[in-house]
Amino acid sequence: MSTTRPRRGLAAATILTVLILAVGGALALAGCGSDASAGGEASPAASASAGPITVTDGTGTTVTMDQPATRIVSLAPANTEIAYAIGAGGKMVAGTSYDDYPEEAKSLPKIGDFANPNVEKIASFEPDLVLAAGGIQDKLRSKLEKLGMKVYVVDPKTYDGVMTDITNLGQLTGSTEQAQQVADTMQKAKDDVQAQVASASRPATFLEIYSKPLMTAGGGTFIDDMITLAGGTNLGATAGPGFPTFSTEVLFKNDPAVYIADSGSMSKPGDITKRAGFDVLTAVKDGHVYVIDDNLIARPGPRLAQGLQELVKMIHPEAAAAQ
Repeated sequence: MSTTRPRRGLAAATILTVLILAVGGALALAGCGSDASAGGEASPAASASAGPITVTDGTGTTVTMDQPATRIVSLAPANTEIAYAIGAGGKMVAGTSYDDYPEEAKSLPKIGDFANPNVEKIASFEPDLVLAAGGIQDKLRSKLEKLGMKVYVVDPKTYDGVMTDITNLGQLTGSTEQAQQVADTMQKAKDDVQAQVASASRPATFLEIYSKPLMTAGGGTFIDDMITLAGGTNLGATAGPGFPTFSTEVLFKNDPAVYIADSGSMSKPGDITKRAGFDVLTAVKDGHVYVIDDNLIARPGPRLAQGLQELVKMIHPEAAAAQ
């Protein structure tokens, strides 16, 4: 997204986080607040309008604010997307050089890139809330907190975890109603997709994060969760957690029935069917090779709902067409 890919120029914030831990990851819970380990847990008692606001972020850290934030700095494109989607864009005072969605985010003052945000520059904006990411930014938290800043880390491991982060940030920014509407839209997309694939088979699916070296989405990632929700069996999970490299020899041996590659400003998969040796893959033989916008699956934000709908069209075109 979502979310970590130094070799891709950090095009998607969350995958940049996790892949750099494992290598990269600009790129998340059954309900919008039921799994503290997968993106944070919303406190039922928290209120954006009265008393202290307390939520738990993606690292399991409790974040408490006396009142909703009024000055927000985002350290990841996905976090910026969430802020604007929940109606807190007007409170954004700075973001990263990779913030490109929505359009308004492009004009935000910049505090550096995703991998190297400038702590002094962040402090100069006097934020009362900093939205960070996990992985490569782990060491930033203590530095920012020592300077008196409140930090919420967006680091979801499931699709539901993204919804939890959204509702949590709704509380912290005083945008609870709009945040819940965004989460409800994501929940409906999930429900619709699960209904489509409820009785379908689960074809072996490979998702390419990067081509050279070949990288994929492993277990314990929100992309792995999305493939499962869309009715596929993620071959990447066999390579371990995070975003591991994946040998072509193993790829040919496992022979995915569906092959999906993400594509963005720094990653152009080209014609996968023309790659040397790929003609032996069932996915290539059967015409089940697809390319998806990495912003729809790599950034842990509202657009994952669209990404999930796209994935089910690729993994189960017959089920999607029947709806």
